[in-house]
Amino acid sequence: MRVHGDISAMSEPIRALSVRQPWAELIISGRKTIELRTWTSDYRGQLWLHVGRREDFRLESEFGLKGLFRGGFIGAVELIAIVPMDAQRWESWRERHCETGAYRPGLFGLILKDPRRFNTPIQAPGALRLFIPSPEFQDQLRQAISIE
Repeated sequence: MRVHGDISAMSEPIRALSVRQPWAELIISGRKTIELRTWTSDYRGQLWLHVGRREDFRLESEFGLKGLFRGGFIGAVELIAIVPMDAQRWESWRERHCETGAYRPGLFGLILKDPRRFNTPIQAPGALRLFIPSPEFQDQLRQAISIE
C-alpha cells in the first residue's frame, strides 16, 4: 500500500513500527534514514513511529542524547523500500543506519523518509514487526499529525 496526501484524511489504518531509543529519536530527527531489521515486508507507505520502553543510556550517551520519550508514538515516517543488507551496503550506508559495529548477515534495511514529529507524544503500547494500532489510537494519531 502506498499512501499519498493528507494522513489525517485517510480512512485505512496506517501501520506502525516500534523502535528503541535512541534509534527512534535519530529517525524522527532525520539523522537515521535506515532502520535495520531481521525481517522484510511487502508494505510500503506511511508508518506511525512508536518508541519502545527499554532504555539504553550508554547508547543514548554515544549520540549525545538524554531524557528521551519512551512508551508511545512520536510521529510518522514514510517507508519507501526494504533492501537486503550486504557488507558493501553496510559500510557505504553506515552514516544512514548509524550502527557502529561490524556487518552482520541476515539484516534488511528499511529505507525511511519524511519524518514528522508530533507536538506531543502519545502514550500507547507497541508490538513486534509492523503492526496496526487499535482504532482508538489510529484516531488520536491522525489528529496529532493533522495539527502539526
